[in-house]
Amino acid sequence: MRVVIIKSTGTVLKDGLSIDNLDLSSCGLPSNLWALQWNEKGGEKGHIEYDDPLVQNEDITELPSWANSCLTVYQTELDRIEAEAAAALAAAEAAAAEAAANP
Repeated sequence: MRVVIIKSTGTVLKDGLSIDNLDLSSCGLPSNLWALQWNEKGGEKGHIEYDDPLVQNEDITELPSWANSCLTVYQTELDRIEAEAAAALAAAEAAAAEAAANP
């Protein structure tokens, strides 16, 4: 699983699919967080980047709980987007069927 979280833009990317402008305020992000990057290639590892030049970036071997909270927010929004798209597709198909039945 590849994960990128960028605090300033409310961006969460998971396995190549990104959603921006998420409200991550309830996730407990560190105040000095710039980004988290996580990649399981060759093992579970990643790092946390801070926006404070006095704080060294941190290597990690497991996702922090706040990152999992961000992934929950991401998944909730992805589910909403997919449900909205499915409803729009169903409505379009119903309209097309109606139009075909009543030329």
